[in-house]
Amino acid sequence: MTAFKHDEFSYRYPHNVYGHVPGSHSGSSLGTGDRFAGFADLFDYPDPRRIDIRASVRNNMANGGISANDRWLVRRFQQRSTVTLWLLADMSKSMSVSNVNHQRLANLAHMIAHSAIGLGDKFALAGFDSHWRQDISIMPTRQRNMSTIAADLIEQAAPASAPGSEGLIEAANMISSPHAMVFLASDFCCDISIIEKTLRKLSHYTVIPIVWQHDDVDHLPSHAGWTEMRDAETGQHHAVWMRPTMKKRWQSAMDEHFEKLSTCFMRHRIRPLLVDGEVTGEQLTHYFMGMKKS
Repeated sequence: MTAFKHDEFSYRYPHNVYGHVPGSHSGSSLGTGDRFAGFADLFDYPDPRRIDIRASVRNNMANGGISANDRWLVRRFQQRSTVTLWLLADMSKSMSVSNVNHQRLANLAHMIAHSAIGLGDKFALAGFDSHWRQDISIMPTRQRNMSTIAADLIEQAAPASAPGSEGLIEAANMISSPHAMVFLASDFCCDISIIEKTLRKLSHYTVIPIVWQHDDVDHLPSHAGWTEMRDAETGQHHAVWMRPTMKKRWQSAMDEHFEKLSTCFMRHRIRPLLVDGEVTGEQLTHYFMGMKKS
């Protein structure tokens, strides 16, 4: 069992949350928060602890002076509420090669769960490859040791039984939280139509795509000659006569794929986080700081 470091990041849900469970995010309902939401008549909100004497006197003087019919005003505040942080984790075969691996995905799951539960939010997990991975799924919870449990599930998971990432759409269907931030962690080496359908399903949530970038093409020989290639999804090995022109075509195909992916994200007004190694709390904190400014 791997000992995971307790890295964490800072984040804030970008919209007001409607809910009565106290949390750390700006809410749209009234309660015991710290964000002032105006005054109300004591008769309507009978809480003498929140009487504002200065506001009451000022209001009564403006309405004709002090009398027996004076109104006492109480302060109202917006309730801070909770959200759920979901991780959709790509367990497909392509994620186990190159500079992407399940250990880094496990570390990410540990960090997201640790950060969410530490702030009073819930954490949930849904793994996928060619189908939804029920064995790598956790329903929303605040259980303190869930960060370690989630990371262990990913690290010890059985390999994908078939190539493909079509299970992403099914995994997205698992999300039923009224307010959620969805971390979609993948190398996105799949059909763009799968990503498009998934983002449409998640359109009323805040989606954070974490894009692991492959560097396979850089490792190909620059000269002509035989080289052995392994298909990232099927795992099959092929002997290929590599030529510089073939390497350029593969690079061009990869560039075209990620241009389409960027266009897809832009169409849904989503900003991805591009990584080529371990995801750190500092990276995610900077990401959310940028989201706040945009």
